[in-house]
Amino acid sequence: MAENPLDRAGGDLEALWLQYKEAVRAGGNPHDLYQKMVWPTLLEKWRKEPSVYPSPQPFAVSIHTLGTSPEATALAILGGGAEQVYVLHTAESARFLPRLREDTGKDLYPLEIGKSDVAAIYREVKRLLERYPDVPVALDLTSGTKAMSAGLAAAGFFFQRFFPKVWVVYVDNEDYDPELRRPRAGTERLVILPNPHEALAEVDALFAKELYGRGEFGEAAGYFGRMVGKTGDQRYLLYKMLAEMYHAWRTLDAQGAVRQGRALLGRLSENAWLQHPLNERRKALEAQVGLLEVVQSFLASQDFGEKKGVYGLAWTLLRLSQAMADAQPVLAALYAYRALELLLQERLALLGRRAEAPGLSLEEEAATREELARILRLSPGEARVGAKLGLLEILAFLRAHGDSVVGGLPLAELQGLSGVLKARNEALLVHGFRVPTQNEVGQLQRLAQRLLEDLEARSGVRGVPWDPVPLGF
Repeated sequence: MAENPLDRAGGDLEALWLQYKEAVRAGGNPHDLYQKMVWPTLLEKWRKEPSVYPSPQPFAVSIHTLGTSPEATALAILGGGAEQVYVLHTAESARFLPRLREDTGKDLYPLEIGKSDVAAIYREVKRLLERYPDVPVALDLTSGTKAMSAGLAAAGFFFQRFFPKVWVVYVDNEDYDPELRRPRAGTERLVILPNPHEALAEVDALFAKELYGRGEFGEAAGYFGRMVGKTGDQRYLLYKMLAEMYHAWRTLDAQGAVRQGRALLGRLSENAWLQHPLNERRKALEAQVGLLEVVQSFLASQDFGEKKGVYGLAWTLLRLSQAMADAQPVLAALYAYRALELLLQERLALLGRRAEAPGLSLEEEAATREELARILRLSPGEARVGAKLGLLEILAFLRAHGDSVVGGLPLAELQGLSGVLKARNEALLVHGFRVPTQNEVGQLQRLAQRLLEDLEARSGVRGVPWDPVPLGF
């Protein structure tokens, strides 16, 4: 069998290293001797077949930091094998660029930065990654100052989230000679480093926790799901189910919220998860899932006699309205309008009536028209009661029947609300182009809140937390 020249090179390096060591012991200059006796053979070996762990990668671009010892950078360039090579250097290390070109045979693109300018490294890396967004890129942090290496590593591990073909690499060695204070020649290898944040899911956990705290439950669920895949840790699956429950609840998907909530409570009851941090919040979770179940039942039956279900849905809508009152007044108004409609229709159902088919007697119609005229500041002859009752007409009907809450509202307050209630169909997201003001939204919310508090007392629903339970980590 023919001899492999690289095997001979490995043997040559071993012999050369011993000769080099003896020459240094004899008083020779370590740097000069290394360049003459060892480096040419090591360089030739890497030019032919570089050592890369865990395996060579087809990098199209490589970005390197360059300090005052250019050998490691040369090995990293050869190990990366990229055609486009960028070198971040300082004013001091610029003098090694010609040698680096000669050793690697590459036409380098130099980029000068300050030796402690981490921000410059971020800027340059971001610029280059945006220029090469879809090709494999190696970021080599072997050489340069500590600040340069740390900056490039931090940039690389961060930008991996947005440029998945980016890898951080480093020239390591399997044997270090303490006497010569150098890696033993032939034991060097280019190591493709795993992202510790990704492997341990620590950054994912922080992102998920932040998103969960901001109420972005769908995004948080996505992170928790990816964490299960990366770590195999099934406890994150329970957090995923929790976030999905809240996402479904906030998007008014009661069926989906109940499904996730019940599945989560079932998992938390298993022996394997009795010590899970979420079990410390089990009472709150059970109350929330219980409320969601009665909301789901009401949505299926549309029976306003299901007071708990009406309460749960109206309470949810009002909470959503309050949460977005400042940022999204149009949506806040729609949630408040719908909560008010449900609460008024529940009170109407107590009298055996439905808004879409009230079936008013002549006496009831006359009394309702009279109350409506007062609210609208019209003469009784000018007020009109339609075949279906709108918000103002329901209020008028309830006042005519001596409703305990609506009848007790000051007439002036209802008169002030009349314009807001009449404008429901003119809202931008209904049939018109009107954007309600924050003051108008506040009026709707306050009226709905009064009706909700009365229904709460009659339905017996208390103590259900709206806020998501703490994650426990």
